[in-house]
Amino acid sequence: MFQGLRRHSSWIIIVIAAVFIIGYAMMGVSGVFQKKVHLGEIAGKTITADAFQQYVENEYATYLQQNPDATIDENTEGQIVDSAWNKLVQSTVYDKEIKARKIKVSTEDVLEKMKNPGDDIKSNPGFQTDGVFDEAKYKEILYSNEEFASMLEDYYRGSLPYEKLFDAVKAEATITEDEVREQYINQHNSADAQIIFFDMNKIDKFDITEEDELAYYNAHKEEYKKDPARKYKFVKIVNEASDADKNVVKARIDSLFEVAIYSGIPFEDIAREYSEDGSAAKGGDLGWFTKNRMVPEFAEKAFSMKVGDISLPVRTQFGWHIIKVLGIRTNDAGEKEVHASHILLKEEPSTITKEHLAILAQDVYDRAEEVGLEKAAEELGYQVEETMEFYESSQYPNNMYKIEGMTQFAFTHKVGTLHEVVEDHKGNFLIPEVSYKVGEHYQPFEDLKKRIHNLAQREKQVKAVIEKAEAFISANTPDNYMAAASKEGWEIVEATDVKFNSSIPRIRRVDELNNAMLEKEEGEFTSLIKDDKGAYIAYITKRTKPDMEKFEAEKESLMKAAQEKAETDHLNEWYRDIMEKANIVDNRSQFGY
Repeated sequence: MFQGLRRHSSWIIIVIAAVFIIGYAMMGVSGVFQKKVHLGEIAGKTITADAFQQYVENEYATYLQQNPDATIDENTEGQIVDSAWNKLVQSTVYDKEIKARKIKVSTEDVLEKMKNPGDDIKSNPGFQTDGVFDEAKYKEILYSNEEFASMLEDYYRGSLPYEKLFDAVKAEATITEDEVREQYINQHNSADAQIIFFDMNKIDKFDITEEDELAYYNAHKEEYKKDPARKYKFVKIVNEASDADKNVVKARIDSLFEVAIYSGIPFEDIAREYSEDGSAAKGGDLGWFTKNRMVPEFAEKAFSMKVGDISLPVRTQFGWHIIKVLGIRTNDAGEKEVHASHILLKEEPSTITKEHLAILAQDVYDRAEEVGLEKAAEELGYQVEETMEFYESSQYPNNMYKIEGMTQFAFTHKVGTLHEVVEDHKGNFLIPEVSYKVGEHYQPFEDLKKRIHNLAQREKQVKAVIEKAEAFISANTPDNYMAAASKEGWEIVEATDVKFNSSIPRIRRVDELNNAMLEKEEGEFTSLIKDDKGAYIAYITKRTKPDMEKFEAEKESLMKAAQEKAETDHLNEWYRDIMEKANIVDNRSQFGY
């Protein structure tokens, strides 16, 4: 896989082997015997290394067929492996959907497809004459070449289930003539206008008392009504490297430093093989950067080095780095920039450490079953945290992202019920206990006080500016609105091509204002429009109306285009949904991919 290092493998094996011997000695013999880890899981299906390897081999074969003279470098190899994984994910998820929808492909379906092939066949130059699909040529080959016919039959038996799946999904999207007519009207109905903007920000702020805050809270109390809610208290056993793990990483980075300095192996080859971040594929290359773009420890070292220097290992929040400076320059802003590459080893918990953390978590759980979570945490020296309120509609409680079933458990168990140990998406172990239960309720005033203060302030400003706008209407006539507005210091906003859903500069989207403008003719004023930002009067300077005769003439093509768009949008939405629900686990890195 890493051809650049194969030439020097004997040297590296000698230097690095000691590190792993030390590591196993520090972790204990049990660290050698790890639990079986599958390569991945997709939509509930376990993915084995053998199954994935078959996809990889197929993808390699396809690439070489399409690029017979290409050299497969590290970057291309990574792309091929990623492509194979993506295809495996898609086919696994699609197959599950095909089964759920009971989609079947009959021999008649296959034969019909062979008689009337799709664009995948029609676009093949072998079946074309003068660049156009030649049905006679295609059928002559189909009926005379048994091998081709058999191959095509196998191809369609494999592809038709997916074609039927996509057709079934697209068929769920429908669009009516009325919807297309409305879209056409909205797209071709517009106005240009000059808008007098009575901006609430031009009103001085008021002194807001607690009495004002309470009055606002009580007036808007229904807005703060909440559904039945629950909370968890929990103890977190953090997934972090032990001292032994850190010592192993330190020994490895020191050995890699010796290799980088004395072996004669190119630095970029070592980085490709051993660095544990995304830059590995580029030989550790981090590009050009200024000092403030890197964490302090890394930046201090990199900016103190000369071109060609290789640093001693440097520790940052990301792990241990060996830095090589490739270039130094001053950018157009006069700042010093460094071009560097690095080798990064992360300080991550080993398998034995993870097992130890799981045991600690189980110890907390066992004690909590006897004395409760608070008491167990106090005895064992752990801190108890608590989630925010969550609701039956919440996918996950906060602090418990992607831990399935936690919401349902809280709503089906009593306060004080302990949940078994769970593992979060960062590998931390949690010991949760249902700690709070409430029915429909209002958020307490004290919890909302700061927010309500600002809202009460805003409400008073809006009320004041609307009163000024109403006084302006009373004191003036449409003939002198613009002159009077300029004199009084109100902003006049120029708006062009305003449609029903337009956002107007400075004003943003105000549907009532947009609709009012589209109901008027050129040369007319709207009435005073009010919202939570102030008030508006618009003078229409230009009106463009939809040509419904043109719509009738183009209706068929518009319907077709709208239906195709609706189908594509629905298919994309369906794809995002099934992929999100697939709960994909990707352990490829543990298998050398």
